[in-house]
Amino acid sequence: MEHAERQHGQFPLMELCIRMLRKLSLWNQAPGGTFSIRGYLNVGSYMLVWVMPSFVFIVTTQDNVTLLLKAVTEQIVFFTIFYKFCSFVYNFRQWESLFYDLQRTYTSVQSDPDAEVQAVLTHVRKVAYYVTRYYCTIVTFNIMVYGIFPMIYVIIKYAITGTYSVPLSTPIEGCYFIPGYKTEFWIWLPFNGMLNVVLLLHGLMLLPMECFVWIMIYDIACLFRILRIKARLLGTVQGKDVQWHAEIENFVSLHDCTLRCASALEEILSGQMLFLYTSTIFSLCLLMTVISVAFNDTHLMICMLVVINYCMFQTFCFAMLGTELIEESSSVADAIFHSSWYTRSHLEQRDLAFVLFRAQRPVKLTAAKLFIVTRVSFAQVLKQAYTIFTLMSQFLGENVN
Repeated sequence: MEHAERQHGQFPLMELCIRMLRKLSLWNQAPGGTFSIRGYLNVGSYMLVWVMPSFVFIVTTQDNVTLLLKAVTEQIVFFTIFYKFCSFVYNFRQWESLFYDLQRTYTSVQSDPDAEVQAVLTHVRKVAYYVTRYYCTIVTFNIMVYGIFPMIYVIIKYAITGTYSVPLSTPIEGCYFIPGYKTEFWIWLPFNGMLNVVLLLHGLMLLPMECFVWIMIYDIACLFRILRIKARLLGTVQGKDVQWHAEIENFVSLHDCTLRCASALEEILSGQMLFLYTSTIFSLCLLMTVISVAFNDTHLMICMLVVINYCMFQTFCFAMLGTELIEESSSVADAIFHSSWYTRSHLEQRDLAFVLFRAQRPVKLTAAKLFIVTRVSFAQVLKQAYTIFTLMSQFLGENVN
């Protein structure tokens, strides 16, 4: 009952996403608890089903270059996803602390009478809901295209012609749970169906975790948007010095909380961003190589396009959110500068100058402090991937000749 009372009046920060994480044992019912054993098992099951079998397939495959390149590409993507899970578990305490800190910050402004601030709060709630909901649809469709549709194609072909052939795709190319399972249709069918169900479950487990990270970045950017609105109004505050100092104190407190959340976010995601960008470069160049050497294979083309879409979408989302974070944080200083600060007294102008100086502090996402995550960095990823693809194409062409 006490816990319910404490929750009353709190800002509903990404309720749908947190509810999904709790059902998957990736989030605690109450703050401060340890990460659940079931959550560890869910993460570990991904490695046992996808990462390890794919690695075994790469080690044992020597005769087919296309199969090998496809398996290496999938291994990079599988391991990148597994790294995301491990990073989330490892930084769980920091994520939890950041989430509740951000929720308290939003709670402090949810009763603000300004219409623009209320519009931003409404927008934050809607974005969190619709991002989680629509991304669930996208992930489910991609998984079906990648694994379930090819399986259905084989079933229909077998029912019509009586012949059995397995397309060069589906997520089971590197699995060795049942040796020789491809030689018999009635062994392949239930096994392939089971693995596609597991793939769908793991995809739905990945979904709220990715949405959680994206929404956290966007919500911090929206806090800077609220600060920009309040900064613009600082110069118009009427009344005595007591009212002015109360307003400036509230603004500084909100700004300090937002900067603290942004700093914690950058610390948590720094290593993950470097790993994501690096893996995206190599997976994209390998994907383009696979497509170029097996252009006539329809099943392979469809599956590889799903993979390349996932890799690019992940990097693009972080690039856009990183740019949004920089632009919104920079707008706070601009709003202070363009406010009616010149109408205030000298002491009040000094206070505003101090706030302006703090607002000029750069807020950004970095990849291990090596580069800033922006739209420009996403363009560099595409450029580097194409460069490596060109070199690999020349190497493969020389070997063929």
